Amino acid sequence: MDKLRQEINRSDEAKRILESDMFQAAEQGVRAAIMHKWATSPIADREGQHELRLMLKLLDDLLLNFKAALNDGVLARVEITRQSKMERMKRTWAA
Repeated sequence: MDKLRQEINRSDEAKRILESDMFQAAEQGVRAAIMHKWATSPIADREGQHELRLMLKLLDDLLLNFKAALNDGVLARVEITRQSKMERMKRTWAA
């Protein structure tokens, strides 16, 4: 149950961060800067464009990690609810 509680805590923290105005502005600013650099880079600069694409992928990976933590928290809550119901049923049957 401790691991499930930890996942819920991580999920709550991820939610606070993702919903933070500061984080959202930072993510949008970084994404816009990368896209601007890519759009204004010379066509012949394939290596530079590749690096910009990697930066965009890393930004997306960062967001996916936060979203994975959110999903883990949802699953942990479901599991805790399931375990609680099972315990109540066991107590009812034992009585």
